[in-house]
Amino acid sequence: MDVDPALQTGVRPLDIVNVRLTHKTANVPLLEAVSFKEKANAYVKMRSIEGVSESVLIQTCNRIELYLVSENGDKTAKSAVELLENRAYGSAPEVCKAVEYSINHNAVRHLLRVTSGLESMVIGEDQVINQVWNSFLEAQKSQATGPVLSLLFNRAVKVGWRVRRETCINKGAVSVGSAAVALAEKLLTSLKEKKILIMGAGETGTLVAKAMARRCLNPLFVANRTYERALRLAQELGGKAVMFDKLGEVLVDADVLFCCTSAPHYLLTKELLSHLITARQNKEELVIIDISNPRNIEACIKDMSGIKLYSIDDLTSIAKQNKLKRQKNAENACRIIDHEITVLERALKADSTNGFVSKMLSNVEEIRQRELCRALIMLDTLDERQKKIVDQLTSILLKQTFLPVVENFRRAAENNDVELIKSVPRLFQSIG
Repeated sequence: MDVDPALQTGVRPLDIVNVRLTHKTANVPLLEAVSFKEKANAYVKMRSIEGVSESVLIQTCNRIELYLVSENGDKTAKSAVELLENRAYGSAPEVCKAVEYSINHNAVRHLLRVTSGLESMVIGEDQVINQVWNSFLEAQKSQATGPVLSLLFNRAVKVGWRVRRETCINKGAVSVGSAAVALAEKLLTSLKEKKILIMGAGETGTLVAKAMARRCLNPLFVANRTYERALRLAQELGGKAVMFDKLGEVLVDADVLFCCTSAPHYLLTKELLSHLITARQNKEELVIIDISNPRNIEACIKDMSGIKLYSIDDLTSIAKQNKLKRQKNAENACRIIDHEITVLERALKADSTNGFVSKMLSNVEEIRQRELCRALIMLDTLDERQKKIVDQLTSILLKQTFLPVVENFRRAAENNDVELIKSVPRLFQSIG
């Protein structure tokens, strides 16, 4: 009979590829230009890359990262870089300079650094763990994941929580949202008696609202495109929900506006705010902090008198100060990652044998069932109890014979024992 390919190759070599554009190398406009407006379209594009068998997209206000599994890492990385460049619509040279990629060990290490908060604008932020996990779940829902990325992302999230638990790296301003609140507090000295409006009741808006609730004595105003969602968050924090078409009434005497929405267009323009500034009269400058992705506040508003506009880019200084304070914790986090990456890579290597092992055991079980059937026909005087005993006996013999072989094979993969890895499939080629 023909030999199954899975029994010829044993361990199929697969590469883990990470291609990324992050706040470290790209500004907000460039990230916006490259970002995928439709996640479903992103997975269609990633699947179209030759040789890609698994994929995950992580897309936040600070990063666009593709994680891909393929048989040719270098070729896949090049194709993925081209994919991001082609999305820039005239900014391809900028993307080419800003894009980074890693393969295998470096790709795994990068993901562990991401979940540990070491690659965040604000070192140690907690929000990134949920962002990574939700990205994986979205990929899973799109049927884009497989055994390699499932193991990688599950472990990466656990490592992220371990780092925070053992190093306290997440103490202080630990998210873009809390950093935005820290910026507002720095600009206004105190937020206790200020009138605060938060646009957006999603994950980032909720983080900002909760951070503000601890600093502001006045009720918070929360606006959201879905009014019921704004109402739920406002009630939770003892604030007031605002209809989107009533924003102007609140902004007339507001002190700070946090924009945490995800609309594909500007929600506040220079034209809209021009009327507002006139109505504010002698009121102090309105501080607007736009941490949306894409930006939902028109950039030219920054030039208007009576308004101070800040974006994600302006949070960089806070991140730098935070980084200095947390350097010792970051070093401890790196030591944890060094240990975890060794464990994870061994697990990935062991799991690479699963295809061969599954096929081998399936073939062996098929032989057992066939021969058992023949034997039971010959032993036609056996009752049901006796037949069950024979069935269990042959099953136990099979397991006791092959499980040590499987364990030794997986251990060989973990230890890169190339000779043993090659010999095992050859020994079982005749099974079938």
